[in-house]
Amino acid sequence: MQKILEAVLVPFVGLLLGIFFRKIEITGREHVPADAPVIYTPNHMNSLVDGLLARTSLPREPRPLASVTLWDIAVLRPLLAAVGAIPVYRQQDSTVRGHTEQNQGMFSACHDALARNSCIVVFPEGESHADPALRKLKTGVARIALGAEQLRGPLGVRIVPVGLNFDAKQKFRSRVLISIGEPIDPIAGLAEVDAQSRESVGGVMSLVEAGIKSVTLNYPSWEEATLVGRAAALCDQRTQETMERDSLASEFSVQKQLADAYLRTKESNPRRIARIIDAVNGYDRLLRVLSVRHEHVVQEHPKLLQAIYSLRKLSLFLVRLPLALLGIFLNGLPFFLTRLLSRLRIRADRQSTAKLFGGLVLYPLCWTAQAQWLGTEVLSPLVWWLLAPLSGIASLLFRERHAQLLEELRTYLKLNTHAEMRRELAQRLENVRVEVAELLAFDAQQRQ
Repeated sequence: MQKILEAVLVPFVGLLLGIFFRKIEITGREHVPADAPVIYTPNHMNSLVDGLLARTSLPREPRPLASVTLWDIAVLRPLLAAVGAIPVYRQQDSTVRGHTEQNQGMFSACHDALARNSCIVVFPEGESHADPALRKLKTGVARIALGAEQLRGPLGVRIVPVGLNFDAKQKFRSRVLISIGEPIDPIAGLAEVDAQSRESVGGVMSLVEAGIKSVTLNYPSWEEATLVGRAAALCDQRTQETMERDSLASEFSVQKQLADAYLRTKESNPRRIARIIDAVNGYDRLLRVLSVRHEHVVQEHPKLLQAIYSLRKLSLFLVRLPLALLGIFLNGLPFFLTRLLSRLRIRADRQSTAKLFGGLVLYPLCWTAQAQWLGTEVLSPLVWWLLAPLSGIASLLFRERHAQLLEELRTYLKLNTHAEMRRELAQRLENVRVEVAELLAFDAQQRQ
């Protein structure tokens, strides 16, 4: 039964994630050993979505560890069985005496999986959260790795850090970069493998923490995270169209470099940081005054003007428009209800999970009701039901490929009829780029 559920549900989950996220990019596949047991250690900021991404995207079909409380949710049990999830008994999940003692079964299951040369996924933070930085790690991953080597070894277990980096994790059709870091040998340098040794466990966890931080962005506050992310975006001189085609890894690399330089310079040279803040805020204030967006300001040739001279683009626009409008009509209600559901006092790190599973129920229900209402002898309810998801996909593609054309044209006309505005924006943008370049140069000099 488990094999049947896996064959059916795992591809289905992969399809859902592919719809929810506009782009899922994976880097560092070469770091995953092909012939050794692996423990993946991702950061945990997006509730169940993190586990689903790990199972469907990471190499070698890993089994995730999950809180035993998830088995209390009936609709999740088939999915948990499909992915081979291993239950974890966390202290915060129960006040019953001896609750965490049941984790002995979890350790045994993990040791068995690793002894079979399989892969598992452990979230070292212990629970999902909405903080801008990695939380204090639990020691379970080190005890699992060392215990497997001690009791079933030598196995050659490798711990592989993973960074789940979302550009807007709660937002439908956002993007995610899955960065796989360098593998860690948990027993390297140990005279004796002992899963009960605090010193050994602490040494492994220090390596794990450094590994996860190397593939994630960590900030003291969300305000600083927004600032650094904005500064990195303003310094990116690619057009929006080019950015959509290019690798997310290149964007992450730029932001990671700037974030690390920001944190190192924050205490030693606060004036330099203050200048960057002033430059970024000054540019964004002017954008708000003019009611324009940065990506449209730097667009050299508005796409709509290009389309006028391209019969192919113009014809595609005209062909896609009616189907996109139909998609909005048939999917507007479930979209609104799903969005409303995610805002009902749900923690920030659980909103995308609420959207994903809520949509899985609400969309088919609304499609069924609409099909019965609209069905006729000419177009049966079945035809209307099938049109709903197909036209919905068409409206998504239309929005992503064509919706910004009119906004770009508006910006183009506004700035080209007000030369002073364009010059002022250009000057303020250049100030941001100069300050960022000087920060990176200063940081490089300090580290030499």
